[in-house]
Amino acid sequence: MPNPTLSTPTRAAPRRTLWLAFALLALALVRGVLMLAAQPLVALANNYDQVRYTGCFDLYPVRPGVDPTSNNYQAPLETYAFQPVPSPICYWTSDLAFQGLAAAAFAAHEAVGGDANHSVRQLGMLRLAAWLAAVALVSLAFVREGYAHVAIANLAWFALLGLDPVNSLYLNTFYSEAGALFFAYLTIALTALAAVRATPLRLVLVALAAFALGFSKMQHLALPLAVGGAVAFAAFVRAPALWRPALALAAGGALALGVQFAQMHRGGPMFGSIETANNLDFALTALLPASDDAARTAQRVGLGAECAAHRGKSIYTVGAPPEAACPGVGALSRARALGLAFSEPMTLVRLVAAIPRDLLPWIPHYLGTVAGAQVAPLPDGFVTVDRWLGRRAAFAWLLLALPVAFAAVLLARRRSSPLALAFACACAAVALAVPVVSMFGDGLVELAKHSHLALNAACAAVLGFGVGALVRRAAI
Repeated sequence: MPNPTLSTPTRAAPRRTLWLAFALLALALVRGVLMLAAQPLVALANNYDQVRYTGCFDLYPVRPGVDPTSNNYQAPLETYAFQPVPSPICYWTSDLAFQGLAAAAFAAHEAVGGDANHSVRQLGMLRLAAWLAAVALVSLAFVREGYAHVAIANLAWFALLGLDPVNSLYLNTFYSEAGALFFAYLTIALTALAAVRATPLRLVLVALAAFALGFSKMQHLALPLAVGGAVAFAAFVRAPALWRPALALAAGGALALGVQFAQMHRGGPMFGSIETANNLDFALTALLPASDDAARTAQRVGLGAECAAHRGKSIYTVGAPPEAACPGVGALSRARALGLAFSEPMTLVRLVAAIPRDLLPWIPHYLGTVAGAQVAPLPDGFVTVDRWLGRRAAFAWLLLALPVAFAAVLLARRRSSPLALAFACACAAVALAVPVVSMFGDGLVELAKHSHLALNAACAAVLGFGVGALVRRAAI
């Protein structure tokens, strides 16, 4: 368990600490460059999710004779070009900040006579540069505050996990998960910095990061508020200094929630079809399989009893239009599902208990990772924690439980530092909220991909407290 004095400041960073910091930053750079420069392209496939965002710029993969908006789960796609399509889809996300810069660079290249085909690797390089700058600046800020051991822990997470393929596979893609992780990192790191000293600039940056996190994906629309609530609880119980960071999180989170609410009501066939598909996946892959009487549960939440015959299937395998397979699914209410807590509470218990079983493997095995191949796994030359974790549900249970345990211990101690409390509570909030919200949103379909922030937060807590304590005790 973490030492409650782990986050007390030190006077100055020893020279060997600075050398360790440079070594970790260099390791991160090498891992990132190896992923970006791999030949052929190594990234995560499934273009359909990505064209929801590239459609905002009329940017689509170059595939002669193939609908540019179609799925390509077999392998990632490298070459993109501006090509208008009928009825384009444009889904808002804060990750458009990165994607928009890449699209602007593509357009500028063409304006001076450059090729009309563009490599997604340019977006990957932009993301890697942003990561390196953000992590270096946050680490420098901790060093200047006298928390060199925290800076080392921050760099250790970045080198060992932040640029592990479980995350770096998203760099050379137009997935919004890349931005979600970046803004989740900034939200937690800046909250920790504000816990040390809540300057006006840091509080503004916390609010901006929280807004970007909540705006990154629809599943995360309330995540900054969950983090803010956890930090506020720590402020109420142990550390009043955390009230200002908690309010900054709430301000940014409330703005993101409002923007996402507006997006949900934009209308159009895209949003209606997405909602219906999500409802079907939740009902058939999560809710009904958790019930000991699926037909009865279906009727209690407003679905036809015939839905029970399709439990365990998804939008991809149901083999019939959603309303034909499961009448009433288009209007399925999560509030009615939560109401089962009164009529059949064990259904909800089994529903939540099923989450860790589907969180691993971390890298989706059903999506290709090598361009030109057919659902090829990550090449053996890449080192990843995913191979160690495998499919072990016990590891998922342990990882999700650890940040909660850290937070509980720190909240129980009277002398826990605001920094340690803020970090532990923020990680615990992400580790718990993300998979639960994802499961209630999309069921168990692609839960590992939708919940990748949860495992990152859990591992961040382990690395943060573990590496920080080791550095302090070894006086590195």
